[in-house]
Amino acid sequence: MKWIKPNIENQICTVTINNPPMNILTKEFREEFVPYMENLKSRTDVRVIILTGDGDRAFCAGADLNEEGELTPETVRYFLEEDCRIYDVVNEMPQPVIAAVNGYAFGGGFELILACDIRIMSDRAKLCAAGVKVGLVVGPTRLVRLMGEAYAKEVILTGRTVLANEALQRGLASKVVPHNTLMNEALDWAKMIASRAPIAVRNAKETIQKTMDVNWQEAMAFELDAFITCQDTQDHKHAIESFFNKQIPIFQGR
Repeated sequence: MKWIKPNIENQICTVTINNPPMNILTKEFREEFVPYMENLKSRTDVRVIILTGDGDRAFCAGADLNEEGELTPETVRYFLEEDCRIYDVVNEMPQPVIAAVNGYAFGGGFELILACDIRIMSDRAKLCAAGVKVGLVVGPTRLVRLMGEAYAKEVILTGRTVLANEALQRGLASKVVPHNTLMNEALDWAKMIASRAPIAVRNAKETIQKTMDVNWQEAMAFELDAFITCQDTQDHKHAIESFFNKQIPIFQGR
């Protein structure tokens, strides 16, 4: 593959955006990335996904401004809907997606890390919604849902750059590590999640996401449904048996 470099090992799929040095998002990238991610959805041998950028400069510096500059009022909505498939497919993945943020995450790159479930950052990471700096609107919906209205307004209306340590302090990053240890840290998180019961992990992720769009009673109903689904799995029965036998369970996804 040309625009992404995927690698599957030990139930973890690492997907690297392969458009250095800035790993910008192009039409060609989208046409390769989206179908690949769609295919991963049904793969039971992949329990966790790590998304990162090639090289040391950027996770992803956003969309191709040359493509955006060619848009007309008649073509812009179709372009945006197609472009949003990059972020939406990440958000839709049944497997947890970890962003290993190795540098700049600007514009569309910022939107992409917001679509991920967990963000591990290099101490070199720099984030920026960037939209207002070029006369556009980027990222408010996802950032409000993740971080709340006040912080979203602060970041998006100013267009300022957020450094890794601020992202950690605000809860946008789960951990910040020295640059040369980023992928090892992301793999450690991925291995931890991959070691858990995969049916439970997928149901937990789905339930968490559904709570954003429904009232309390509906959210609790989803949660109970997920519990009932998982309670009847072989993994759950194996975990209970392992607990009483003082053993570490090895989950099979059944």
